[in-house]
Amino acid sequence: MNRYLVIADDFTGANDTGVQIRRRGIPVGVIFSGDMIEDDHNSYVVDTESRPFSAGDAYTAVRNKIQGINFDSFTHIIKKVDSTLRGSIGAEITAIAAEVKPDIVLFAPALPDLGRTTEDAVHKLNGVPITMTEMARDPRTPVSQDNIQTILHEAFGKPVAHIKLDQIRAGQINFTDAELFTADAVTNRDLQDIVWAALQTGKRILWVGTAGLADTLLSLEVRSLPALAVIASLSDVTNKQLHYAKAQGAKLVVIPLDKLLCDEVSCEEIAAEAINYLNDGHDTLLASGASVDRAAEFDKANQAGAAIGLRSDEISAFTQKSIGRIARIILERFRPSGVFLTGGDTAIAFFEAVESLGSLIQTEIAVGIPIMRLRGGPFDMLRVVTKAGAFGKEDAISFALRKLKEVEI
Repeated sequence: MNRYLVIADDFTGANDTGVQIRRRGIPVGVIFSGDMIEDDHNSYVVDTESRPFSAGDAYTAVRNKIQGINFDSFTHIIKKVDSTLRGSIGAEITAIAAEVKPDIVLFAPALPDLGRTTEDAVHKLNGVPITMTEMARDPRTPVSQDNIQTILHEAFGKPVAHIKLDQIRAGQINFTDAELFTADAVTNRDLQDIVWAALQTGKRILWVGTAGLADTLLSLEVRSLPALAVIASLSDVTNKQLHYAKAQGAKLVVIPLDKLLCDEVSCEEIAAEAINYLNDGHDTLLASGASVDRAAEFDKANQAGAAIGLRSDEISAFTQKSIGRIARIILERFRPSGVFLTGGDTAIAFFEAVESLGSLIQTEIAVGIPIMRLRGGPFDMLRVVTKAGAFGKEDAISFALRKLKEVEI
């Protein structure tokens, strides 16, 4: 089992990063000094409580807290920073680098799920440079610099290579010819590509970022089965959630109901596309065409149904039955970590298709969004999340897929 060491500058940050490790089933403890680390093969988060310190004091405090740690006993070392760049970040990174002696330092502080993004090396909060937000007026730790390349350069006094967004999306990430790197990221997929490319170097890396960077690293190192979302709601809320999940890296399989009604495509063909994505390790969104683009697809499906003599209620029944059948085919060939369902009719169609006798409620992952296990049938105990169509925040589907993949403790 991989062993992770996280060094954080405050207690809440230590815990929100540590939980990324624990939800993968890896034991982890939060401690206040490196000399509390035991030879127990567990992972650790060291909280230095140094965020409000001056640069000089932060450097000294951090170095004192981590001296004597056997860094070679850890698979990865992560310097957790505040997602709005508060604190003496540069000084703390140099203190850790002096002890760890990494081959490269990679600074990527984006946390897209909470609106923290980096573009052209400028770190932003909801699209606004950090120094133009209230963080610049923080009473304890005001932020005076939001250019991450500048932060690293001023701290080390060495050249810093910056990886731009267009390089990331063109697959042109290069970790040669430098020791210090900063990176843009606007989506979780950007972070995944950066971390994956860094891992391929085989070098000893000091990872510097937020809980988002730690989560990304863990998701690539501790593989879990992907999750499946089954979506047939026509709600604008669900539409936004679907497109948000797709932007975060989930693969989309569209069910073209007009073609299904006219026998131009089969349920087996649609299921095969989803199975391919799942086999490749991707969370997959199985969605009706009207859920993806109601304006373009809803009328097409109704016209195709009318052409073969179906009423609107019969078209709706056909839709739900087809989606249930496609989901059943997928589950017979690939067992995902769980299934997300949105819309009451969609959920019932799924339960009928998989011959479930009901469900065993586990807990609520968000207000009004429960997670449960199927009872009975060939997929007994499969984890399922249900959500009303017009319910939840923009990240509801992404969050549900993430919760379905967690290791139960």
